[in-house]
Amino acid sequence: MVHALQRIHAALEPAGKVIDTQPVSVHPVVEDARSRLGELDMREWLRTVSLVDELLGRTVDAGLYSIETERRFMVRDIWDSESDCAETVAKWQGTRIPLALTDRLAQARAPVTVHQEVRLRLLRAI
Repeated sequence: MVHALQRIHAALEPAGKVIDTQPVSVHPVVEDARSRLGELDMREWLRTVSLVDELLGRTVDAGLYSIETERRFMVRDIWDSESDCAETVAKWQGTRIPLALTDRLAQARAPVTVHQEVRLRLLRAI
């Protein structure tokens, strides 16, 4: 990650900008057309985000970037079928679908929505 940010920095014009986005919800809520079905478990993913934050901090400390702004907002991922949702989310790194939620997804009525908080940071090359 540090090496990648160094290479990106070298390719940027002075004061060039980089956008960093990460999903940061620990337990995103999953709903279908009728009700709340449960929550995903993204604790493992958040350990990855912590590592990314640490590595980014090194590039900030080294004087390559400054964090110009940071914002958080809610994002809704929407699927037209419960099976598409389950298949897609099962592939998300560091994300676990609890067994009870898997059972509820099998009975869900589309659309199926995952609500998750996303952090957006705007980095400025120094």
